[in-house]
Amino acid sequence: MNLKKNSFVLLLGCGILTEIFYLLFVFFNEDRNIPLYMFIYFESFVLFFFAYFLISKKFTDAETKANSQTTSSFSKKILATIFSNNASEIGKLKVPLLIIAFGIIFRLTLLPTSYTTSDDVHRYLWEGKVLVDGYNPYTTPPNDTSLIHLRNANYEKVTFKNMPAIYPPLTQIVFAVNYLIAGNSIVFLKVIYLIFEFITLIFLLKLLLLKGRDSKLILLYAWLPLPIMEYFVNAHLDPIGITFLVVFLYYFEKNKISLSSIMLALAFLTKLLALLILPLIIKKLGIKKALIFYIVFTITCLIFYAPFISGNLDVFAGLFRYLNHWEFNGSVYNLFKIILSGGDIARTICGILLSLSVLIISFRYKNFVNGVFAVFLTIIIFSTTLYPWYLGWIASLNVFTGFFSLLSLFFTINFSNITPLAEKWKEYPIVWIIEYVPFYGLLFYDLWRRRLR
Repeated sequence: MNLKKNSFVLLLGCGILTEIFYLLFVFFNEDRNIPLYMFIYFESFVLFFFAYFLISKKFTDAETKANSQTTSSFSKKILATIFSNNASEIGKLKVPLLIIAFGIIFRLTLLPTSYTTSDDVHRYLWEGKVLVDGYNPYTTPPNDTSLIHLRNANYEKVTFKNMPAIYPPLTQIVFAVNYLIAGNSIVFLKVIYLIFEFITLIFLLKLLLLKGRDSKLILLYAWLPLPIMEYFVNAHLDPIGITFLVVFLYYFEKNKISLSSIMLALAFLTKLLALLILPLIIKKLGIKKALIFYIVFTITCLIFYAPFISGNLDVFAGLFRYLNHWEFNGSVYNLFKIILSGGDIARTICGILLSLSVLIISFRYKNFVNGVFAVFLTIIIFSTTLYPWYLGWIASLNVFTGFFSLLSLFFTINFSNITPLAEKWKEYPIVWIIEYVPFYGLLFYDLWRRRLR
């Protein structure tokens, strides 16, 4: 078989086989079957790697011409409007649109599955219920006596009941909307995520076209098993923030200052990590335009936080407790912790190194998207806590950089699921070695490769 000539057919076959694996997971997953989760993750990743190999090879001229001819003129006009592109060039989008279609199908397939490696979704459902009933989830932890009348079967599954909410206001609003429409439905919450993921994929494709990159690279996020399984099996909230991060990048590159500022604020209001992008703004815009950006950003954040604060700064209590005490699967952090025989000093050192790294990136970056990518890369390196679902943010950015080190980490971080598989919560040094030795080895190669370019 001529691999280059039949790449489209092989890509289609990869998509179908991947869908079969996800269907198998839907049929056989029950009682939090973590071994099955890990198996399907690995198998779908093998197919993902092969699909990436296929799109890395250039499709033949005959295939490109055929793709263009099979797209109707009406469809071309619609797609040209969506992607701000020449209608004559839209036929070339057949492959990336096929990739997006499969990506949506994969996510849609997993909607009815129950969570497997993490039960955080019960916290989301509870906080949505609390907010709808008029209580402040930031100042009223689940075990508060004032909430006794709200307790139900979902409450019993909420962990850390003495801890108030840590997720920012936009996520609380999404949880409340989910509760208002569908009660304690995890499936409907995933439907909301599916809408966000569709928007993410469309804007990733738009940004690839805007930056003049190969549009088929959308596969690096659309088919990546990590966001598919973490967000549509375990129902983690990150798709909301990832969408606003990608939309922010698109409008920022289009020089839409106020609109992009609002989008970054909404990403921040989903997860506070987006705050670390702010130092990069000055170099790109200059002081005057950056000031406008910061003002719009601040006002947007205040609008969302104001109803929850109401003169009570305890709104950040849960977050500070999380930042001061949580740790899992860190790389540099665990190394310092072992050397210094303590976590507090290691945590402080990592915080300082992260801050310095962001400051250096803010002055030295040349391409803004790559600069944002570098910030999230340093977050991974110096983080005290790195759950698999945290990586979805940088996965969306790796579409533009294609770092092999990250693809390695996306694959090996599946081994961290051995921790919830065990009877007691315990981390294993061998897992750190499996994850981070190839990651840092390939990271040096990625950086060397970019330097040569």
